[in-house]
Amino acid sequence: MNGFAKRAVALSCIVALLLFPAIAWAHARLERSQPAAGSRVGSPQIIRLWFSERPEVSLSGVSLKDQTGKDFPVGPAQPDATNPLVVSFEISAAVPVGRYTIAWRTVSSDGHPSHGSFTFEVISLQPESGLAAAVSTTPATTTRTPTASSTPQETAPEDEASSVSNSLTRALSFAGILVVIGVIVFNILVVARSSRIGSELVWRIESRAAIVGVAASVLVIAAAFGRIFLESRMMNDMPGMQTMSMTDMTMHTRWGFALRLEIIAAFLTLLAFSIAIRRVHFAWLIASVSAGVLAVTPALAGHAAATPRFTSLVVLTDALHVLGASSWLGNLACVMLIGVPIILRSGGEERWQKVAALVNTFSPVALASASVVVLSGLIASWVHLEHISDLWTTAYGQMLFRKLVFVALTVVVGAYNFRRVQPRLLSEGGTARLRLATTVELGLGVIILIFSGFLTGIAP
Repeated sequence: MNGFAKRAVALSCIVALLLFPAIAWAHARLERSQPAAGSRVGSPQIIRLWFSERPEVSLSGVSLKDQTGKDFPVGPAQPDATNPLVVSFEISAAVPVGRYTIAWRTVSSDGHPSHGSFTFEVISLQPESGLAAAVSTTPATTTRTPTASSTPQETAPEDEASSVSNSLTRALSFAGILVVIGVIVFNILVVARSSRIGSELVWRIESRAAIVGVAASVLVIAAAFGRIFLESRMMNDMPGMQTMSMTDMTMHTRWGFALRLEIIAAFLTLLAFSIAIRRVHFAWLIASVSAGVLAVTPALAGHAAATPRFTSLVVLTDALHVLGASSWLGNLACVMLIGVPIILRSGGEERWQKVAALVNTFSPVALASASVVVLSGLIASWVHLEHISDLWTTAYGQMLFRKLVFVALTVVVGAYNFRRVQPRLLSEGGTARLRLATTVELGLGVIILIFSGFLTGIAP
C-alpha cells in the first residue's frame, strides 16, 4: 500500500469515528409486561415480559421487591411455546397489598445484555357478588390509568454494549471475513480466469493471496475471542446477571454457538490457506467450503438471529450481504494490493495489458456483487425498520442511513472506475489513475465496515 493509500484509510477511519454518537443502546427492549408498569393489580402469580428481540431464556431473570427491599421468591425463566419473545416467571409466594419493583435482566440472541426496572401496585379487590368473588381470584387483574410513569424504566447498560472497543472489534471481525472470502473469490473467479496473465504470474499471485488469507483468518479468530471476552465482561458487569466465564458464554448461548462456528470455520480456512501457499489446489476447495460457513456466522451472531420477523429470510439475506460485499470490496482489495503490484513488478511491455486483463475479469464479478449488496441491504432495512421515518427518528435508523450513504458513494466511485478509468488501462497513466480511484473506493469500504461494527451494537 502506497503512502497515499495509507493516509486515505487513516482519514476514513477518523471521519467514521467522528460520525458516531458516543452513547450506548440497549438490546432486547422491554416492550410490555404483566403486571404492567405503573398498574394496580390483584396479587399476581406470574410475571411475563415481552421483548423486542428473542431473549436467551437461560440468561434471563427478575427480582421482585417491596418498598422495604424485601425479596419475594421468583422461579426460573420459562419460555413461551407460542411466542419466542416472551419469558415468564412464577411467583412462589402470595404478594400482599403494597408497591413493588420488578428488576429484569436478559441477553438477546445477538449477545447483547440489557436490564431495567419498573414498579406496580398490588391492591385489594373487593368482590360485589358471587360472580365477582370468582373473578377476583384470577391473578393480576389490572386497573390502571396510563401515565408518563407507567413506561418501564429501562436502563441502557453502561457496560460497553455499543462502546468503541466492542464496535471496532466487530468491525475487525467483519473485515477479516470480508478478506477471507475476497481472497477465495479473487483466486477462483478472477486470477484463474485471466488467461493473458501467464501461468508463472498466476502461481505467484495465488501464493501471495493464500498468505493474505492466512493473515485474514488469524484476524477473524483473534476478533472472535476478543468479542467473547468483551461479551463476558459485559455480562459480569450487569447488575443481577449470573457470573459467566468466556467458556460459559461460548458454550451455553446461541450467540456463543455462532462464535464457535466462526472460530472453527476460520481455523479451517487458516489450515487450507497454509497448504495453498505451496500451490496445492484442493486446499482452495476446503477454503471455499469453510468460507461459505463463515459468511453465515455474522447473521447467526447478530440482529438476523434475534429478529422476530422473517428470521430465516433475514439470516439468508445477511449471508448474501456478506458474500456480496466480500466479492466486491474484498476482491477489489486483492486485485489492487496483490494482483496489480505483482504484475507491475514483473516488468515487460505487456504488463499494462495484463493489468487490464485482470481488471476486466474482475469488473463483472464486482458488478454482480454490488447488486447483491444493494438488494440484500434493502431487504434487511425493510425488515428491521417498521417505517421509513425510522431512518431519521431512531438511533438504529440514523446509523443505517449513514452506512447507506457511504455504500451509495462507493457504488458511484465503482461506476466511475468501470466507465471512465477501466478503458484507459492500457497505459501507465491509466493504471496510476486506477490506483487512485480504487484507493478512494477501498477507503469508503473501511468506513462502511466501521459503520457495520457500530450498527450491530444498536437495537433495531
